[in-house]
Amino acid sequence: MANNNPNPVIERIVLKIDCYLKTPALIGSGLGEYTDSDVLRDADGEPFLPGSTVAGVMRSLFPEDVTLFGGQDSISPLWVMDTKFEGANIIELDGVAIDRENKVAIDSKKYDFEAVDAGATFTIRLMLVIREEDKCINGQSKNYKSLLKKLIGLVQSGRMAVGAKTKRGFGCVAYICAKQQVFKLTKGNIAALDAWVKFDWDSPNGWEEAEREDYNDGYSVMSAELKLDGSIMIRDTRHIYDNLGEEEKAPDYKHITVNGEPVILGTSWAGAFRSGLQKLLEPKFPGKACTYLDKVFGCVKEADSDEGITASATVSQIVFGASFFKKAEDEKTVGFRSIARVKIDRFTGGASDGALFVEKPWYGGETEVEIRFPKGCLAIEQLLLLGFDAINKGLIQIGGEASIGRGFFKDVCVRVDGVKTETGGDKTKLLKRLEEEGDAV
Repeated sequence: MANNNPNPVIERIVLKIDCYLKTPALIGSGLGEYTDSDVLRDADGEPFLPGSTVAGVMRSLFPEDVTLFGGQDSISPLWVMDTKFEGANIIELDGVAIDRENKVAIDSKKYDFEAVDAGATFTIRLMLVIREEDKCINGQSKNYKSLLKKLIGLVQSGRMAVGAKTKRGFGCVAYICAKQQVFKLTKGNIAALDAWVKFDWDSPNGWEEAEREDYNDGYSVMSAELKLDGSIMIRDTRHIYDNLGEEEKAPDYKHITVNGEPVILGTSWAGAFRSGLQKLLEPKFPGKACTYLDKVFGCVKEADSDEGITASATVSQIVFGASFFKKAEDEKTVGFRSIARVKIDRFTGGASDGALFVEKPWYGGETEVEIRFPKGCLAIEQLLLLGFDAINKGLIQIGGEASIGRGFFKDVCVRVDGVKTETGGDKTKLLKRLEEEGDAV
């Protein structure tokens, strides 16, 4: 029987990109059997990434290259497979909405959620199908292969993140390597056709290193190195038994960790910047500063209507990364310490009955946080520099228990796109920039 396909497949490129999670990923299933938001699981109870999720993430980072992902009038030439995690550990984390004015939890705003822990490895599997008459509207051949190289560059750049809260440092993907196989299925190429029929994703044979092109997402990178001046406490009550000494008693709560390493998640950085900057700017510029900060940091607003409570959301323009603490080998004073505390009765001056508790804050060390914002937006750059200046001066603290000296940093060193930059700034000039550039952000 003759093949009457007017546009046959002439080439298939299969690609495997090996990766791992740098930070926990919130891949929600929409269910709440174990927590308020459970991780998506397959039939075997293992977490996985649907192909639609991976394709959606890549598509969102390539807004101008719609041809690779198809559309209403065209089928996507790129096939994206489901992705399984290897060595995945599902953890539970707590979240709470904090009052910006006094830094205490808002009533009824406590929640918990599951996440795929950092360190889990996975392989993104892609297949590019090229047909004989693939052409753009202007008659030029579609450069699918170049776009595929850009996708590899995207993963390699570290800009890709999966799941929810990616603008707060969750789900960051780290690149390991990329391999591919090419099958040129032109007429008469029996060897290539035979190889394609026998193709197996899990076979170690036939793979070669894939080429990649640099990826630019249009963001500037602000990185800051900071030294912890004392201790820090972002409470975690779920992992208090991790890394305990032989005779050490479990504390009532400790500073949060990821894979046993002390961390400040992007949610904490964003919350500290948002509340701290509002306190600095709002007294002099009432209403204006808060409105702009909502545009920049994102917000969710609820309103009553005839149909009940409705919500509208503004997406954050700033991406805050997670930061881990590090210490030199000779720094013996850096690390976790168990501290016993007690509530004092103000009337008698003695200890309140049953109010003894043990906490485990992290002391000392250095950390580095990476923040991304739209390239060329001087208003946001100045806003973040003002925030780091306030952190360096002790006006903004990270985490809780600031009233007893926790969460203070010093010796802040900031770089924007690799260039060392001075912090601080004139508030009047800043507001002028906010007004001039706010609508363009």
